[in-house]
Amino acid sequence: MAELPFQTYARIFGRNWPGGTSAEIRGYLRTLGITAPPGSAAANVAFQKALIGGWRPGQAAAPAPATRPAPRPAPRPPPSPPASLAVPVQPGLQAEQFADRLALEKLIADQLAQLERSRIALQEQRDADARRLTEAQLGANPADFVAFELFKRSLEEQGFTPTNAPRSDVEIQDLFSLALNLEGLGDEGILGAGQFGVDLPTTQSISRSELGAFNPTDIGILSSFLRGGVETDGGEFQGINPEDFFTELEEGLVPVLPQQRTQFRF
Repeated sequence: MAELPFQTYARIFGRNWPGGTSAEIRGYLRTLGITAPPGSAAANVAFQKALIGGWRPGQAAAPAPATRPAPRPAPRPPPSPPASLAVPVQPGLQAEQFADRLALEKLIADQLAQLERSRIALQEQRDADARRLTEAQLGANPADFVAFELFKRSLEEQGFTPTNAPRSDVEIQDLFSLALNLEGLGDEGILGAGQFGVDLPTTQSISRSELGAFNPTDIGILSSFLRGGVETDGGEFQGINPEDFFTELEEGLVPVLPQQRTQFRF
């Protein structure tokens, strides 16, 4: 069982507790720095704790433990020097590095230039293949005769060499007249000047026998020139629909009897 304050006092001093309001107790409390009223339970308990803690009359009160200052942060380690500073620089090393960098930049520039040249060459080859393909496709179809000749002339104007040299206007005019056998058309039989100066016929200038003599190539060439158009006063060409031309031609033909080969005598 724990001691009471007066029991602790009697055990230490060998005499009874003098009373909570005596001058002796008040002096002890002041010495110990106890601010509770003398005779109060709080003052008595605080005085008992001082006695149990080893305090005796005539001694000064134990100073309050000093507040320990917060520990200082550990100093930061000094920064390590850059790696480049740790490596000894040889005389002329910077010049060598600069020369190596220039050599690398030149190598990269040369490779980029070579790639660009290869790209341009590849594109030129593709363009050349496309021109040859277009020329071959136009040349294979008689209905594209005008477009074929115009395309070859366009290639020469751009500085390219077509597979087949373009024909002159005179050659094309002779070929047109010979293929369609339309030589000697009068003014009333000419619709107008077509591409390359060719005289385009009217529907009234072609007879049934002439139409029957046209093969698919002849019809294709005539259709090509009709689409190429008739030259107007402004120097432009007004295209003609070949289907409308041949429809009008067939509707305007007058039926005739085939030529009689049998001779009759009366």
